Amino acid sequence: MKPYALFFATNRRFFFALAVLLMSLKDKSPRLLEKADILIYHQGLSEKDQAFLNRILPCRFTEYKFAVETDFDNINFKNFSQLTFARYDIFDLLDKYEKIVYMDVDMMLGGELLPVFEQYGNQGGLAMCKDTQKGLTLITKNFKHPLPQYDMTVPCYNAGFTLFSRPLNRRNELRMWCYHKTDEWLENLVCPDQGVVNVMMQEFNIPVDVLPDTCNCLPSNPKYLDKNRHDVLVYHCAGGGVRFWTYTWFAPWQKYYREYLNMGGDPHTDKEHAWLRFIKKYNLQRFSFFDRSPDPQMHPARFLKYVLAYPFKYGLKK
Repeated sequence: MKPYALFFATNRRFFFALAVLLMSLKDKSPRLLEKADILIYHQGLSEKDQAFLNRILPCRFTEYKFAVETDFDNINFKNFSQLTFARYDIFDLLDKYEKIVYMDVDMMLGGELLPVFEQYGNQGGLAMCKDTQKGLTLITKNFKHPLPQYDMTVPCYNAGFTLFSRPLNRRNELRMWCYHKTDEWLENLVCPDQGVVNVMMQEFNIPVDVLPDTCNCLPSNPKYLDKNRHDVLVYHCAGGGVRFWTYTWFAPWQKYYREYLNMGGDPHTDKEHAWLRFIKKYNLQRFSFFDRSPDPQMHPARFLKYVLAYPFKYGLKK
């Protein structure tokens, strides 16, 4: 019986992203895999799909169903899908596992995760990174209108990477509380699951271990595109505009994606930015300058800064 688990949720839409994430996990975190099961909650994965993922790493699959009746035509189920709420089921899984890490599938590992399991979540039962999005670091960002019964001025924690563990207060109540509040607040939610989880911490007086930002490195973090950084444990391309597979050439992700395609995986169908298409058309990824180069159309100031800094930050080190 393994003490830990890694929890993922996906549909066919992000199947390729999960496959790449599992490849990076296998490559970068072998010590954790000796102690952790891989749990995949899904909707619509065929037996063939499941067999494909099992070729990468042994996985345990569960077909997911939202736990209460609600308005499934609501925009929050169109933009995020039901599977974003699958993380609520982790509370009950703590009867079986000592610690479980939930990860969004638009992530990629950069290092070994076992120390995160061993060092965090031992007191309050939750460990998360503070949100780093500029100007939007409070929990009010998750709601269209503030909830008057809660403090909306406290820091927001990003739910894309969350460590759950047994010390959680009243964890037998948390799963259904989250489902019922999601239904109750559905029209008011912006970042739906994240808003509910952040408010849950107040409702149940749950202290949070603050993880280092290297556990959930977002595009708003300068470390995300810094090729000199070797301490990033998890890259998270949160936000549709900066996906690993559409924004720019991100060599570490592309390496695993190529392996996925060589295994017979279906290519993604998302529209790539003109910048990435340009890089691929002329095979410019062979030059280190283009790896992780900001999209000049989407982020002109960031691109100019990159051009000016490149010779000193990267070029002269060769």
